[in-house]
Amino acid sequence: MEIIRYQIGRSFGSDLAIIQEIRRSVGPTFPVTLRFSTWKQQDYTAKLAETPDEWAAIVVPLSEAGVDAFHISQRRYWEGEFGSELNLAGWTKKFTGKPTVTVGSVALNNSMVEMMQGFGGSAVDNLDRLLSGFERGEYDMVAIGRAMIANPDWVKRVQNGEPLKPYAVDMLKTLD
Repeated sequence: MEIIRYQIGRSFGSDLAIIQEIRRSVGPTFPVTLRFSTWKQQDYTAKLAETPDEWAAIVVPLSEAGVDAFHISQRRYWEGEFGSELNLAGWTKKFTGKPTVTVGSVALNNSMVEMMQGFGGSAVDNLDRLLSGFERGEYDMVAIGRAMIANPDWVKRVQNGEPLKPYAVDMLKTLD
């Protein structure tokens, strides 16, 4: 199986054509998931959409073109968008009705850039918002990145109420 990655650009119609071709190629039963990274590490204030209507204009046509689920990366999953408490995964699910994955600094308190620049981080318990979002049906899954590098037993630790080890950039050197 080949994973196709592309960046949504100015020519949105061609992006829809790509999704339609992927759907046609894999058939109606193969799941097609689209991952959005909604921020730039060079500019944390960059946005793909400034209003709910603008976001709907992006995700609804993609859903209709054949995307079955959306994986929405925010810098911080717990931050709401458009003046609400609902994060982008929640907005996406609201507009499309499709399953969503939320991700962004789960159990962390600083960014990858801050860590690369030597600003130490710590493991934080920001899981209450994550669980309440699940309970409200805002998203269906969660992705965990850096916190899993520090805690390969993350699920066990969270289930047992054990403290999480803080992530440090030096941990990347131990990955093979």
